[in-house]
Amino acid sequence: MAVYNANNLDIEAVKKNGSVELYIVSSGKFDDSPEQQTLLMNKIENYIGYVLSEEFKTKHPNCPIDNCCIVLSLDKKPSSLLLELCAKIRSWIKSYGICFRAEYNTLLGKKRSVDL
Repeated sequence: MAVYNANNLDIEAVKKNGSVELYIVSSGKFDDSPEQQTLLMNKIENYIGYVLSEEFKTKHPNCPIDNCCIVLSLDKKPSSLLLELCAKIRSWIKSYGICFRAEYNTLLGKKRSVDL
């Protein structure tokens, strides 16, 4: 499995420009199982809830929702199934005014954005 504990926020990064990135960090290969897909969707739902919460607004008063991004960070290049799921996730998150992107590590250890 690659994504763990749907109730934990993996990484919260505040950029110099005031934008906020919330990372879902994958360790190992995403196995495409229904369980892993459900866990990812639950985690995304919790991240959306956090961005829309009073806690987030209090912690980041100068960060409007459209300046927040949820980032799925993968160890490996995503499968075609995960790419399809990410495209759906992107539309879902965008409906709340939040940005979404996915990235993965290349064989040379560089981060590469996933085209959705």
